[in-house]
Amino acid sequence: MITDLFLQGFKCFVEESFQLGRLTLLSGLNSSGKSSFLQAIRLLHGQKKLEGFGTGKDIVSDLAKSCRIGCNKGADGRFAVEMRWERQDALPVFTAASDAAFCDAFASLSAARLGPELELPLRQAGEVTSVGERGEDLLEFIEEHSELSGVPAALCAADESTGLVRNISAWLELVSPGISFDYQPIPDMDRARAIYGRRRPTNVGFGLAYTLPVIANVLVWATLVSNGQKMSPLLLLENPEAHLHPRGQTQMGKFLAAAAAAGVQIILETHSDHLLNGIRLAVREGMLDCGDSCFYFFRYDAEEGRTFVEEPVLDEKGYFDEWPDGFFDETERVLAQLF
Repeated sequence: MITDLFLQGFKCFVEESFQLGRLTLLSGLNSSGKSSFLQAIRLLHGQKKLEGFGTGKDIVSDLAKSCRIGCNKGADGRFAVEMRWERQDALPVFTAASDAAFCDAFASLSAARLGPELELPLRQAGEVTSVGERGEDLLEFIEEHSELSGVPAALCAADESTGLVRNISAWLELVSPGISFDYQPIPDMDRARAIYGRRRPTNVGFGLAYTLPVIANVLVWATLVSNGQKMSPLLLLENPEAHLHPRGQTQMGKFLAAAAAAGVQIILETHSDHLLNGIRLAVREGMLDCGDSCFYFFRYDAEEGRTFVEEPVLDEKGYFDEWPDGFFDETERVLAQLF
C-alpha cells in the first residue's frame, strides 16, 4: 500500500507531500491537478512514458528546472520508488527503486471508458490482471475469474451468495434498480457479450457501461485479498460516478468505501458531492474507519502558475473539520441565490 506521495516541480505542483489512505479522494475545479496526481503514480509504477503527455518540457513545472516524485516513504525518510525528470529529457530517470513493489496488482481506469458495446474481446492470451484502462478487457477479466467465490461479507450484495458474477449483478442492481447482469462467451469468435436482463448493452445507456468495469475490478480484487491471493492491490479511478443518477452515485461511494475497508487501496478523482456523501455515510455507519480515508482539495492559482492543496479531515460521524471554499459547495451556493 502506498502511504505517501511526494511531488516537486511536477506540472502544477511546486512541492507537496501527501499522506494516502486506503481510500483517497481528490477534488477541485477542472485542470487543478487531480489527473496530474494520478499520472505521477502511474509513472512511479513503471509507465515511464505516458502516451500523449509529452517530454520533460511538458512535465516539469514552469517554476522549476526539474521535477522529482516519489512514493512509499519509509520510517527512515527515504522513498521506496523515486524518479527525476529533467526539462530536456524525453524520459524520466529512476533514482531509487525498492525490491518491494508498492502494490501487487495495479490498474488505472480512465474517465474515457468504453460506452455500450455489443461485444468485447476474449483474447485468451495469458492472465488478465484488470478490466483495462478503458474497460476493454472487462468480460475477459470476468470470464477468467468467473468461478471465484469468497466475496467479502461487506461487499456481498447477493443474498446467500459469495460468488463473483452474482454479486457483480447485485451491485449493478443497487446502483441501477431493475437491471441484472450476465454475460455470454462466444469462444469460436474470441468474443463475449454482456447481457442486461433481456436488453442489449446498447439499450441500457452509458451509466451501466461506465459502472460495470468499476464494480467488476473492485469485487475481483477484494475477493483475491480475502482469499489471500493478493495483499495490496491499487486502483486509480477517474470519475467512477460518471453518467450515474445521483442515487447511484451515492451507492457507488458506499461501495468504494466498503472495498477500501476490504483491502483494495483506491485513489479516485471526482466532481460528485453524491459520491462524497456516500463515503461519508459509509464512515458514519462503520463500514470504513475515518482514519483510513484522506481527502484533498486542489485550487489552481493562475497568477502564480501553481496548485495549492487543502486537506479536510473526516471524523467518525462523517463530518469534516473544515469546508474549503469550492469544496463540493455549489449546491449550497445556488440554493442561497434561490431563497
